[in-house]
Amino acid sequence: MEIRIFLFLALVMITVVSNTFAIFCAYRLFAGLTNKLTKTVTDLRENSEAMEWISSMQIAAARAAAITESTKRKMVEFDPILDRTQEGYRRSLVTIDSKLETTAEQITTAARNIRDTIAKPAFAVATFAAGMTRVLEETQPEE
Repeated sequence: MEIRIFLFLALVMITVVSNTFAIFCAYRLFAGLTNKLTKTVTDLRENSEAMEWISSMQIAAARAAAITESTKRKMVEFDPILDRTQEGYRRSLVTIDSKLETTAEQITTAARNIRDTIAKPAFAVATFAAGMTRVLEETQPEE
């Protein structure tokens, strides 16, 4: 029983010491960070050039936010105009496409008619020539 109490007390002591060490390390870390932050803020307050730079950056950020908001509003107002323009272009393209399709059909029909006009006499001449060649071959004596 005594050994169990001794082990329990030893483990409790180890836990207390390790927790104390962890808390001390965290304290030192935060103390160092606080000192550095305090020194930086003090340097910024004393340095008028840095303060001017910070205030100019603040003004620039405010202006950029205002410009962004204004641009967003103008784009929202411009959106219906873009939609109407796009619809107008779409209708124009559909009209042009149908006219081009009609023209292509007329060109195809005209080309077919020209081909037929030229081809019929040519076929007739070729058929006549083939018939004459056959007749001449049949009438010639074989050598």
